[in-house]
Parts: sequence; structure tokens; C-alpha cells
Amino acid sequence: MLVQKDDKTIFHYFEEISKVPRGSYHNEKISDYLVGFAKEQGLSYRQEPCGNVIIRKPASPGCITQKTVMLQGHMDMVCVCEGDSHDFEKEGLHLQIHGDWLEAENTTLGGDDGIALAYILAILADDSLMHPALEAVITVDEEVGMEGASALDVTDLKADYLINIDNEEEGVLLVSCAGGASVDVWWEGTREKKEGTRFTIELSGLCGGHSGTEIASHPTNASILLGRLLQELPSYVSLISINGGDKDNVITSKAWVELLCHGDMEEFCDMLERKKKMIFEELAVEEPGLQIKILLEQDREAEVFSWEFTKTFLDYLNLTITGVQKMSAKIPGMVESSLNLGILQTKGSVISLGYSVRSQKESYKKYMISQITSLTDHLCNSSARGRCQVRGEYPAWDMRENSTLRKIMEGSYERMFGKKPRVEGIHAGLECGILLHKMPDLDIVSMGPEIQNIHTVKERLSISSAKRNYDYLLDVLEKLAAMK
Repeated sequence: MLVQKDDKTIFHYFEEISKVPRGSYHNEKISDYLVGFAKEQGLSYRQEPCGNVIIRKPASPGCITQKTVMLQGHMDMVCVCEGDSHDFEKEGLHLQIHGDWLEAENTTLGGDDGIALAYILAILADDSLMHPALEAVITVDEEVGMEGASALDVTDLKADYLINIDNEEEGVLLVSCAGGASVDVWWEGTREKKEGTRFTIELSGLCGGHSGTEIASHPTNASILLGRLLQELPSYVSLISINGGDKDNVITSKAWVELLCHGDMEEFCDMLERKKKMIFEELAVEEPGLQIKILLEQDREAEVFSWEFTKTFLDYLNLTITGVQKMSAKIPGMVESSLNLGILQTKGSVISLGYSVRSQKESYKKYMISQITSLTDHLCNSSARGRCQVRGEYPAWDMRENSTLRKIMEGSYERMFGKKPRVEGIHAGLECGILLHKMPDLDIVSMGPEIQNIHTVKERLSISSAKRNYDYLLDVLEKLAAMK
């Protein structure tokens, strides 16, 4: 066991689900685990074709007339590791404790949103609790566009209240979130064989982070920074490949490019050194971990993109928008609109890019998408063929002015902890917007314990916070069960 015996319920389930591979698009094993749990507990369940699992638990005795509560989270996690140290499709996580923090060895922890599963399973397994009728809705593929929530069949769901457990800041109740979409861009060019000195430029050590929660701190995007480094690339240097990031909702912390120099290598290296010095001076404070490495190989032949394609693509990379675009006028300090270039990959003669677009306002979301598509159309030519696709659009979740659930959760928090919780909106997307769109009468609040550095190998969950917030959730359910 990871923690002392009297805390085994929550962390027992967290440890159990951490043994099960559950990366996005690989939800089969964790979905089946949840079904097995429901069968073991003798609870009614439904498993959808996409892998979503709905488990129902009747109300405690004396609470059958109260309104139904939906407990909701997602089963998939963002899979990031140090180098090639972990096979997420076959291996579970290796959990560790450092003081008050639960972490995973060399990988993301999956606290986002494994803690929701741990809370929900612990509640469903404990018959000593007082609560209204419960509908546990656990979705697949949230991290790659909320695809499970979009596919969810709600025709048999009865909930009036929804407690979403996908918030990573203790003491904060979320009551609204951004809408968003994913935008994919493909650039296709011709390749030719050339001889020269092959070398790699690698940028690493940037802060990175989640493109919703961390983007307000303006971390540098490694792919965009690499584009800056390659500005004014001389015609005697050819592009072989360029890569940086594989998740559109993760701010890229590492990017690299393979080039072939068939001209004055010394002159080009001098230019790179001048640019490296400029970038290091510029980012010394906000990106202290930045590293730029130039790795030379032997002279050799390589397949490269044409110069015309290379120039067009680098123009695109330097002109594309990314990062915070607009701050909220209603909530000081909150980002209203942003987009993140999270995917940059070369396969054969195609370079693909993936963006996560977020906004509290549908109109501005559409505007940012049009900026990406317009730039692609404008630069497209006979040597560089570009195209775009928008997918996974999801609606924003607007704050409910008169929320019974919010009042109960605020009151419970103040009684338990002696202070008021912060009631906020979040720039990140949550499944709440999709569920509200499907069930317009839902009264929704999102909560959760303290989780830091999500979507990175430094992700960690506060053990004490997880326990406090579990007790808080139980108190909220008890208050809902006792409502007149």
C-alpha cells in the first residue's frame, strides 16, 4: 500500500487504476476494469461502444426522494515520459511518495483525472455513506478532444446536479469553462536527394505545461522558438524533418529539426551561434532551463524538402498565431481566448501541425480558427500544398446565476475549513460544457484536490489535499441527501 491503512480506500483505488494502461485512445482495459468493479459491487452499469462507463448506485435509505447527483470524470490520461522509458500501452505506472506528494517515476501521474476515478469508486464501494441516488459517468478520450463526452448517450440519465471532479486546485470551485476545438494542418511538399553535412538542432528544457491552465503564464512554445531560430535559413541548407510535441493541448517544451548543409557550414554555424546567444539573453528569466544543442553527423546523402517548400513552411511557422490572444474583461487575470500549437511532426513528405483552440466566446473561437485556415490558404502554392481540418468542437459552460449546488458546496467548504472557497471560471475546457449542452437543466460545479504540473513528468498529487477534498465531497453529498 502507498499510504497508511486508514486512508486505503481512496489510494487503494488510485493504485489499482494506476496498474491499468489508460492513455487516450487506449481505454479498453480501464473501461473493462470499471465494468468489473460494478459487477463486483452488484451495481447497475452501462458500457458504451466507445468505452464510456455509467454506474448507478441507489440512494441511501431515507434519501430516495432527493434529486440525483452525477459524479463525473474521465478515465484517460496524458502519457508523457522521460525519453523512451515507458510503454504506456503495456505498462502500469510506478508510483512513488515524496513527503506529501504522490508522483510517478519518470512519467505523468495521471492524477488528471485518475483522482476522479479513485473518489468515485471509493464512494460507490462504501455502503456506510449517506447520499442521494448517484450516476457515475466516466468518459473516454477527454484529453484528445472530449470525444467520450461528445459520444455520451444521456437518454437514460436522470441527474439534476453534476459534480465534475476534474479541477486541480484545492479551494477553488469552478462554475464556467472555455469552449474549444482542435485544428489540424497538413503541409505537403516534394523531396529530393542531396549530399552534404547532416545535423540536428534540438531545443529542450522549456517549461511547457497544460495549454489551458498554464498558458496564462506565457511559457515559450519550443516549436515556435525553433521557427525563430530558423528564420532567414540560407538556401544552401535544406530541411529534412522538423518535430515538436504530439499533444495539441500540451505547450511544447522540446522541438528538433534535421537539416542538411550543402554549402558554407562554418558561416551557417556562426549565424546559429549569434541567434542562440540572442535567444538565451531574451529568455534567461522566464525559461532558465532552456538548452539548444547542435549535433553534427558525418557527410552523407539525405532526402530533403525542396527549397521552395522549406521557405513557405518556415514562413508559416513564423507567422502562425499561438499563445494568449485575449484576456477576460469580466474576470481579472483570466484568459478569455488562446490557441496552442502542440503538435509538429514530419512523416515522409508531409508536415502535420495540431492546435488546441479555446475561448469563452464562440465568436472569438471561430475567429482564431479562421486565422489558421486563412494563413494556410494564403501561403499555399504549387510547391507547398496546405490544408486544414477542424474537429472536436465543444461548447463553453456559462456560469449559472442561481445555482443551488454552488450554494451548498460553498457553505460546506466554509463550515469545514473556516474560509470561503474561490468561485471562478477556467480557461481550460471541461466536459461540463458538453454535458450541459446535452442536459440543459444540469446544475454544475467542478472541484478537486491539489495537483501540480499536470501533463508533464513532474506531475504530482497532494496526499493531504486528496484526503481533505474527499471528506469535503462526502459532506456535500450528505447535505444534498438531507435537503428538504
